[in-house]
Amino acid sequence: MSKPRSERLGVVLGLAERQKEAADRYLAESQQRLQHAETQLIQLQDYMLEYQQQFTQAGQRGLTTDQLRQHQAFIGRLEQAMRQQHETIRVARQQLEQVKQYWQSVYARYKGIQKLTDKAVYSEQAVRDKREQQAIDERSQRNRGFGI
Repeated sequence: MSKPRSERLGVVLGLAERQKEAADRYLAESQQRLQHAETQLIQLQDYMLEYQQQFTQAGQRGLTTDQLRQHQAFIGRLEQAMRQQHETIRVARQQLEQVKQYWQSVYARYKGIQKLTDKAVYSEQAVRDKREQQAIDERSQRNRGFGI
């Protein structure tokens, strides 16, 4: 005799659950990457602000043209690093959006299979209950026939 439908669907549900768990991990990792990139940008911005404040203080004491050129070159490198970090954040957001869409499709599939499995279990239980009730009714009829 073949396995009940709910048991066969249970195998499919197990596979879908593993896919959903993997998608959960991908989503969490993607969110962490974005958060890390945003944190790095904030650190760069804070560092630039601090550096500029220190430069302003040093400028009040007087700077040579060489020191001024070094400052401008360093500020240029910091600005380039911030532009790169903005690009990293843009890409991370784009990837997060793609991962979210993937996660939603995997989750929807999992919930659909889960609902189908639950329906099969309910249906099988209803059939068992009906058979049991029929057996009880038949025993009751037989017992009445014997005059009990």
